[in-house]
Amino acid sequence: MDRPPEDPQPEPSSDEIAGSAQDTSAGDPQPPETDRLTTAPSTADRPCDVPPAEPIEVENIDPTRTLVFHRFHPRTSGPPRPHFAPEADAEITDAEITDIDVADIVVSPDPELITEPESISISTKHRQHARRSDPVRHGVVMLLTVLAMLGTARYILPGIVEEIRYAQHRGQLRAEFEVAGEGLKNVSLDTLSQAYQMVNAAAGPSVVHIDIHRTDHQAVAHHEVPGAPAILISDQGSGVVVDADGYILTNRHVVASSDQISVTLSDGRTVDAVIVGTDELTDLAVLKVNADRLIPIPWGDSERIRVGSPVWAIGSPFGLDRTVTFGILSGKHRVVRAKDRYQDFMQSDVAVNPGNSGGPLVDSRGTLIGINTAIVGDTYQGVSFAIPSGIAKKIYLQLRETGSIERGWLGVSLVEVPDDRLQDQNHRVRGAMIAALADRNSGAARAGLKPGDLVISLDQERVRNVDHLMQLIGNAMAGTAIRLDIVRDGQPMEFDVLLGRRPPPMDLR
Repeated sequence: MDRPPEDPQPEPSSDEIAGSAQDTSAGDPQPPETDRLTTAPSTADRPCDVPPAEPIEVENIDPTRTLVFHRFHPRTSGPPRPHFAPEADAEITDAEITDIDVADIVVSPDPELITEPESISISTKHRQHARRSDPVRHGVVMLLTVLAMLGTARYILPGIVEEIRYAQHRGQLRAEFEVAGEGLKNVSLDTLSQAYQMVNAAAGPSVVHIDIHRTDHQAVAHHEVPGAPAILISDQGSGVVVDADGYILTNRHVVASSDQISVTLSDGRTVDAVIVGTDELTDLAVLKVNADRLIPIPWGDSERIRVGSPVWAIGSPFGLDRTVTFGILSGKHRVVRAKDRYQDFMQSDVAVNPGNSGGPLVDSRGTLIGINTAIVGDTYQGVSFAIPSGIAKKIYLQLRETGSIERGWLGVSLVEVPDDRLQDQNHRVRGAMIAALADRNSGAARAGLKPGDLVISLDQERVRNVDHLMQLIGNAMAGTAIRLDIVRDGQPMEFDVLLGRRPPPMDLR
């Protein structure tokens, strides 16, 4: 690019030069002209090639050192900068200043900081190599750093993960603890505890402790010692007062074969008791004591109580009288068959142990819903059975009235329904099948029942199986009229049957 023409300046006269010299000598000494260097502002902010320019000589400068200014191309970046050349007529080519960074050169007005031309050396090749090598070196450093971090993480990461998991689990436990604490503030356990205490207070006064004494004659005969004293055996059980006149309900196996029975009441009094009657089928017995101020337990409804309801057992396990245990009603209508005893039991998970037999099973209102009778296994916990209060009440009333139970008798032999009969009925029929008639004069024979008849209901109660039908008949008294629904040759039929008296030995069929 050509430089624009400059306006011609008039040359100073000799008088003006002399006057200027006198003014300078008269005042303070002025610094040399080389100390007042001024650079023109840059015409652009981008680097560019600089065309050569003619050197400009400045007065009062050492002739061996020539200060050269170059006007930058419009593509240059930054202000123009001075370069010192050893000779006035030295030229700087475009290649030599192409990559020179303006920020690398500092111009100071101090003459002492102006370096000699020989000491100024800028290598464009070195700077280009450095710029090219910086990204590579940076990438290598970053790669090594990442590898080092991965190697370190391999050893410390499992521990960190474990710490995080532990912190999360601990935080969850802490949150559950806080939520439970807030919930307990709204639900008072004192109220629940008081409810348990009230159940015990309602039913506890009716519970009695029973001591049984009997002579073991077989043991005496075994010793075969003439004149030897009889061996007296003691046993314990529980019972419950069901009438203020002194009637107590308990299990038959508790008082069977006893020679002496004593009852300890809830107020601490001990009185003798006598057996009013027993029923082997239901394992129930009724005792009578002569005492006043007795508190009978109210009867509950064993049919209405639902599975899952809370229940309590009160008795004398291992001789520990008036012990209270708690659980839930686990099931109903459990048919258990043992030694020709068929019974519709209630199942609970209340802890029942030897000594609890004959004691009451009560609901949340303290009413009698069952008589604890049996347990499963030798652990004495988890599964226990009680006679429903509905059955116990009927047996109690009849034993109190007559001292014995005259059970009904159908007079048939029963078997389970064969598979071919189930297939004929499309598995829609359940019940018990009559295999044979036991007696021509039985109620079944007089009513017209025949072998092969399928009994599906008794008094509109569906028959589940043979044990269920036998239990229904066993709970009915002799002389009771019942209605049976049967299926004969695929056709439904109804029969009214009058139950007879069961002959000895016990045979529910």
